[in-house]
Amino acid sequence: MAIKDFGKDLKSSLHDAVDTVKAKAKEVELPDIKEAGEKTSERIKSLFNKTDGDKPYNEAAVPTQTITSISTRSAIKIIYFLMAADGEIYHGEEEKFDLIGKELDPDFSDSKEQIIGECQGALDKVIDPEDYYDALQDGAEEALLSSQKTEGTSISPKHLVWNLLSVAYSDEKYNDTERRFLKYIVRKLNIDKAVFLEMESSMLTLMDIERELAWIKTTNRPYLTVEAMVNQLADRKNVISESVLDLISL
Repeated sequence: MAIKDFGKDLKSSLHDAVDTVKAKAKEVELPDIKEAGEKTSERIKSLFNKTDGDKPYNEAAVPTQTITSISTRSAIKIIYFLMAADGEIYHGEEEKFDLIGKELDPDFSDSKEQIIGECQGALDKVIDPEDYYDALQDGAEEALLSSQKTEGTSISPKHLVWNLLSVAYSDEKYNDTERRFLKYIVRKLNIDKAVFLEMESSMLTLMDIERELAWIKTTNRPYLTVEAMVNQLADRKNVISESVLDLISL
C-alpha cells in the first residue's frame, strides 16, 4: 500500500481539530472511538499470543546476514506467495496485488504473467498436500536469494513487509497461515519483532477506522454531525499513516 507523505507538523494541528470535533459530537449516539480502540488493542493482544505452529520468534531464528534491499521483482513474487498461502487467491487480494505491482514496477503489466508462472512453478513442486507451506517458504527464500544478485529497482525490507500486510488485510481474512508466512519473512529480513508488531497493530487499526467510516456514512444522522465524525476518523487515519511512514523510513 502506498502511503502519502503527510506533513510533519500535521500531528499537532490534528489534536486541536479532534478536540473541537469531540466537543461538538458529544450528544451523538455514534460508535465510541475510544472503546473501539480498546477492543482493537485486545484483539491485537489475542492475535499476538496465538500459537500457530510456527517456530518460536527468537534470536536463534534470525539470520546472520542482513538483507538491506529486495528487488521489485522478488518483492512481487513474495507478495504472490503470501496471497497463495491459504490455498485460494481472493478478488480483494488480486486487486491489491495489481495495484502494488504497478507501483513497484512500471513494466508490471508486461511481466506479471511471467512472475506468476514462476511462482506457480515453485508451488507445483509439492509432492503431498502437507508440503504446500514448505513449498511457499522455499519459493520465498529463493526469491530473496535471487534478489541479492539482481540489479535494478528495489525496496526496503520494511516497505515489503508493509505491502505484505496490506495484501493480507485486503480481504479481511488475515489468517494463521498468512501470519506464519509473514513472520518467516520478517525473520529472514532480520526485522526487529517490535517493529513488525507495531506495523501489524497499525494496519489493524487502519482497517477498523475504514469499517467505522463505512458505517457512519450509512447512518441517518444530520449531515454536519456525520461530517464532523468522518473528519475526526480521517484525521486519525492520517496520523497513523504518517507514523507508519516514519517507521518504514527508519
